[in-house]
Amino acid sequence: MAFMPELTLYYMPTCPYCRKVLAYMQDHDIAMEMRNTMEPGIADELVELAGTRQVPCLIINGSPMLESDDIIAYLAGVVAAGEIG
Repeated sequence: MAFMPELTLYYMPTCPYCRKVLAYMQDHDIAMEMRNTMEPGIADELVELAGTRQVPCLIINGSPMLESDDIIAYLAGVVAAGEIG
């Protein structure tokens, strides 16, 4: 499994869009820091970083990316480029 230290995914286990991203990650053996917004203080941390509580949110070197399809497209590009996987 490839670990991407410059990436952090903020997610909520009950969110269907988060599950979609998590399934893609599992299918492609992608690992990164994971932050569950249901844990104390994590949602507030997300608001500070992204200006919203919207999940999933992928933080790429400090910059937020929202929307599950955009996150999957980004990860697919990274996989295709051979940077992981």
